Amino acid sequence: MECSFCKGCAVTAYDSNGYNYGLPSVAVCKSCYEEVNNMMNLMNKDKKEDAAATNWNKNATKWIEEAIQAKNREEECVKHIGILDVAFKEGRYSDIQVKPGNGPSIPAHRFLLATTSEVFKTMLASDQCKSASIDSVSLPEFNHEELEAFLEFLYCGKLAKEKFEMHFYSLALAADKYVIPHLQSYCEHHIPKLLDSSNALKVLEISEICSNEILKVAALKSILSHAKEIYFTPGFEEFVRQNPHLMVHIARAHTE
Repeated sequence: MECSFCKGCAVTAYDSNGYNYGLPSVAVCKSCYEEVNNMMNLMNKDKKEDAAATNWNKNATKWIEEAIQAKNREEECVKHIGILDVAFKEGRYSDIQVKPGNGPSIPAHRFLLATTSEVFKTMLASDQCKSASIDSVSLPEFNHEELEAFLEFLYCGKLAKEKFEMHFYSLALAADKYVIPHLQSYCEHHIPKLLDSSNALKVLEISEICSNEILKVAALKSILSHAKEIYFTPGFEEFVRQNPHLMVHIARAHTE
C-alpha cells in the first residue's frame, strides 16, 4: 500500500493514533506520519499559548481592578487619618486632658487612648478614671512637646521626620512602657537610620531598658563604626560609670 502523502510504495500503515494494526482510513508512511504529528503538536501548542494569553489578559484585568480597589481603600484610610489629625489638633469633642510633667495639658479622646494601648485601656477602665469628676490623666515622663508628639503619633500613626528625630528617645520608651506595637515597630524601623556617634550610646541604653534586640544590634554596629569618635569623649566616660554592664556588650561586639 502506498503512502497517501508521499506516494511511496510498500509502506507500513498507521492509524490516527499511530498504531499499525487494522486498516486505517488513510495510509501513511512512518516518515510522513511523524511530520504530520509534529505539525499537529505545534498547532496544539499554539492553541494552548493562545488560551494562556487569553487567561493572562483576564488575570491582568483582574489585577488592575484589584490594584484600583486597593488604592481607593488606601485613599479612604488616609482620609480617615486626616479626620483624626484634625480632631487632635483642634481638640474636637475631646473628653480627657493628658497632663505632661511640665507645661499645659493636651486634650485627647478616651476611646483613642484605650484602643491604641492595653495599658491605657486598663488605666481608663479603673474605677477612679470612670468617675465623672476625673477628666485627666498624667504622663509625667513627658514634657509638653514630647507628649504632643506622642499623642500625634497615636492619632495619625506617623510623625514628620524632624519631629521624630527630636523625640525618638521618649517615644521608644513610651512604646515599651505603654505597650504600643505600632510605635514599637515604627521606632525599630526609623531609629537605626538616625544612628551616629552622637546618639549610639543613648540608643544602646534604650535598647537595654526596652529589651529590644533590634535596637541593640543597630546601636552596637554604630558604636563599632564610630569607635574613635565615641571613645575619646567625656560623655563616654560618664556612660562607662553609669552602664558597666553595657560595656560588656560593647567589648563582646568588638570580638565578634
